[in-house]
Amino acid sequence: MTTKQTIDFYFDLTSPYSYVAAEVIEDIARAGQRTVNYKPTLLGFIFKATGNSAPMMVPAKGKYSARDFARTARFHGLTINWPKQFPINATTASRAILKLAETSPSQVGDFTRALYRAYFVQGQDITTEDGVKAVADAMGLDGTALAAANNDEAIKAALRAAVQESIDVGMFGAPYFVVDGEHFWGQDRMEQLRRWVVEGPF
Repeated sequence: MTTKQTIDFYFDLTSPYSYVAAEVIEDIARAGQRTVNYKPTLLGFIFKATGNSAPMMVPAKGKYSARDFARTARFHGLTINWPKQFPINATTASRAILKLAETSPSQVGDFTRALYRAYFVQGQDITTEDGVKAVADAMGLDGTALAAANNDEAIKAALRAAVQESIDVGMFGAPYFVVDGEHFWGQDRMEQLRRWVVEGPF
């Protein structure tokens, strides 16, 4: 739930910049004495609704972005091994995140980061129920239950609502943050986000 003490973090698991953001956001939240609302969404629907497109779809931007993804990860001390399949449909994993948010919300951040690392570091397939189960089981979570969320009608509806929420809030790319009604788009705006939550509006 959004409050004055939260940061809403909208992300798609296929977004490399969101992978970096997921590794950084908790440090920013702690610095500002905030908590993070992890809000998975699906960029394909957002791009369609907003007329935007992924950087890799524009040849010159795609060539630049491929190097920038890796450089940005290195800058933050992170590893990124470019996946064999990119982009991916993150529906199954996103549904699992929403299911975990219902049953164990305190573990959502760690599960989100584990999914990102599985995809962007370890080269695992997180698009399938078996792939999601493997990541969850490795964390000591109930992988069977989280994978089963892919066929849960209530969770399917929750993801549709989450996608619509991200569109309604004004999201057009990932990562996207909302704090105190202020919107920040992109991993490269996270230092502005940090200043906002630590020092106040500017």
